[in-house]
Amino acid sequence: MVHRNTNAVRDAALRGAGFRVTPQRQAIIRVLETSDRPLSVEEIISRMKGYRSGVPTVYRNLQQFAEHGWVETLVGPDQIMRFVWCSTSKHHHHVQCEQCGRAVEVEGCALKRALEAMEAKSGFRITRHQLQLFGLCPECKGE
Repeated sequence: MVHRNTNAVRDAALRGAGFRVTPQRQAIIRVLETSDRPLSVEEIISRMKGYRSGVPTVYRNLQQFAEHGWVETLVGPDQIMRFVWCSTSKHHHHVQCEQCGRAVEVEGCALKRALEAMEAKSGFRITRHQLQLFGLCPECKGE
């Protein structure tokens, strides 16, 4: 599901997080919100119609968005880092199609017991995790 915000809501979220509302930030968010698949920085820049922005600027903004939980990074089978817009701030994972690259957000996590067992074995207190799931979407598997 692609999460779409109005400009006013998006701008209020930016301001609320302490960001200046800039055309580049708005364009980055708009590109990610309207994509059904994770995008590389180069793909984001190429879709920012009418806005000139350098790779370092886009990376910096994406990093800041990730710190706020708006964006997650996914590394695909090709080992390229891509970014996906998160429609929820609740804990979730993404499932990505290995064939077409489409990604969907799946809320919740059933790893609680496994993480507790890992903590007991390792002595670590696990503070976060990232699970990458790959498969075939309904279209690619022929449904």
